[in-house]
Amino acid sequence: MARLYDSLDSTNDEARRLSEQGETGPLWLRSLKQTKGRGRRGRTWYSEPGNLFATGLITLECSPAEAANLSFVAALAVAEAIDHHVPQNLVSLKWPNDVLIEGRKTSGILLESWQGANGFHIAIGIGVNVLTYPHAMDQQITCVARHLLNGQPTVTVEILFEALRRHFQTWFDVWVEAGFAPIAQAWLTRATGVGQPIMVRLQHETLEGRFLGLSMTGALQLEQRDGTIADVAAGDVFFT
Repeated sequence: MARLYDSLDSTNDEARRLSEQGETGPLWLRSLKQTKGRGRRGRTWYSEPGNLFATGLITLECSPAEAANLSFVAALAVAEAIDHHVPQNLVSLKWPNDVLIEGRKTSGILLESWQGANGFHIAIGIGVNVLTYPHAMDQQITCVARHLLNGQPTVTVEILFEALRRHFQTWFDVWVEAGFAPIAQAWLTRATGVGQPIMVRLQHETLEGRFLGLSMTGALQLEQRDGTIADVAAGDVFFT
């Protein structure tokens, strides 16, 4: 089930409001415009016209740590939705929640969870630059429309959204039935930087080492210079 809005402050915020009114999902929300879109760590997500702003609302019986796996489920779904419109092997994934086209960010994912009267709720916020993208000095950003297959005149938000919902449901079912292992394996086949030296910027320190893979909690496994392996739960990755 899905709802379409002309304008919202944030699709994640609307999902929370609906849950407080008794909605448990599964429900997808999409808005043509966001006035207060946000990404990780409260960063602004610029809601450029012609792009996709959506949130999946789900109620689960699991721990918050397990629910965090759904950011990888969402990333796979976004990547596969974009695959239909761009040349093969252009789409890759960057830990923890970015989808890239030719190494440039085109999508971000924000999971938020809360305990409500009707259970443990998850909002899976997804933004995709479909037709336009913001210009930023500190990031390489792109949109799907810049990379279309030869002969494909355009891509619409509606088509991309329906593909996203379909692929998300497929990977969500895999996660429910088989756990995180197959999700992690599929994610790693698309991941950029595996086996390469990286720098991970945490809130109060910066770590350097080699990107080994994912733990079964979704943490980034970083082999440090002394050979020890650190599991990084949250941070910003930079390739060195």
